[in-house]
Amino acid sequence: MARENRKNILILDPEKDTAELFSRALENHGEGFTCYWVTEPDEARRLMSEISFTFVLADVSILQDDRFLLLASVTGRSCAPRVIANGHGNEKTAIKTALEKGAAGYFIKPVMVCTLRKLIDDFSTP
Repeated sequence: MARENRKNILILDPEKDTAELFSRALENHGEGFTCYWVTEPDEARRLMSEISFTFVLADVSILQDDRFLLLASVTGRSCAPRVIANGHGNEKTAIKTALEKGAAGYFIKPVMVCTLRKLIDDFSTP
């Protein structure tokens, strides 16, 4: 599929290996996605002002460090991307806060590729 016809996913994660795993899993799945990786909320805000995203896969530790301001700015936009928070099992309280502040869903890391793909498929269904 031509890259320009793909939907875009923004990956906000501090770990390059995690971002690459998510990218490979989603760029080669179904209709495919074009994935962008950033490590800072300011980078995410800048990129979201330039590119339309379908999903934001956001590490909850970064959201929490940003006091969930990025999440608030995303969910307040028209045609807002769906934010899917993710974190480790010991971050359940922060994940709960992200959901309360507008995240559409979450998953716990580490995540199996098939689980991540199914989650994206489920959220892609109208």
